[in-house]
Amino acid sequence: MIVRRLAILLAACVAASPPAAVSGEIAPFADNRQSQQRETEETRLWDLSAELDQAMRKAGRLNQDAALNAYLQAIADRLFPEFGGSLRLHVVRSPYLNAFAVPNGSLYINEGMIARADNEAQLATVIAHEGVHFTHRHGYRGQQEAKSATGVALVVALLGVPLLGDLLALTSITGYSRDMEREADHDGFARLARAGYDLREAPRVFEHLAADVKASASTEPFFFSSHPKLRERVESFQELAAGHAGGMVNAEDYLRRTAAVRLDVLREELALGRHRNVLVMLAPEHRAKFPPEADYYLGEAYRQRGGEGDGRRAFAAWSSAAARAPDFAPPQRALGMHYLKLGRDAEAIHHLEDYLRLAPEAEDRKYVEQYLGIARSRLNSP
Repeated sequence: MIVRRLAILLAACVAASPPAAVSGEIAPFADNRQSQQRETEETRLWDLSAELDQAMRKAGRLNQDAALNAYLQAIADRLFPEFGGSLRLHVVRSPYLNAFAVPNGSLYINEGMIARADNEAQLATVIAHEGVHFTHRHGYRGQQEAKSATGVALVVALLGVPLLGDLLALTSITGYSRDMEREADHDGFARLARAGYDLREAPRVFEHLAADVKASASTEPFFFSSHPKLRERVESFQELAAGHAGGMVNAEDYLRRTAAVRLDVLREELALGRHRNVLVMLAPEHRAKFPPEADYYLGEAYRQRGGEGDGRRAFAAWSSAAARAPDFAPPQRALGMHYLKLGRDAEAIHHLEDYLRLAPEAEDRKYVEQYLGIARSRLNSP
């Protein structure tokens, strides 16, 4: 029953709002009976939203970084000031490309989306687009069609994918009708303009996402991982941005505030065995968006791929991470194991000892100590 109730909400694809909050956003029903029916249905969606929020919290997939959440909430408040914080932004610990709002004003944005944006203006474009789905109650307006078209698919997806945070991101699996998406583009663009953002950045975020999806051969059925849908957003925002110049970009501050998220995404991608995505994200033209620690994950991506020359590339990346981020433990372990396999025990001992010094509570401490024992034994043997 719980899965079915959540599927109904998810199939509505997000975004109704309480009748009293934005009653003027869509045309009223013709008579009181229809109005009462509308309020009853919206109240039901509102209640289901609370269940979804609770499930998200219990799943443990929300990023709890208070500073990060406050920063992103401030962007949402700047875009939707009249809602006084009723549009509440949450960060989902997921590398997949998705963002969605639910009827009670909760807006979820995956870490993967945050990591792909170059600056605040680009992320604000995504927040504005999704927020308009909420303010214009697109979920309520399209819920009957969504129920019939995607309800079964969503239930299957809910049962077939293990991570709850990623399952809930399937709310955007198909997107809305083309008219509603264009409405979200148009009105989201207007909010970007009123907030003072550089409007030329609006199409760029979707251009980046489309290029990322193509380069990584992404097959996830999420709305923001759908190349045709992304191309529609690119074309729509290009039309809207034509002739505009100037405004706030806020790249340096954005990259600083979201640095930890970018590393989270690299780590999660590798945990899923998606080294190709990491190599795309850390391509030379994107590398400056990531902190020095990212070189370690680049090395791990080469190690996972295991192609010709990848061992050499991995070693170079790990060495770069160790030099550029000397307090970051993982590169020391990688280098230690690399030297251990080569039989260069003195170097292996040096790096493995540094690893344990930098990460005294490491979960793999016992295993590393065993490797140290092997290296010391071999080094001291006659």
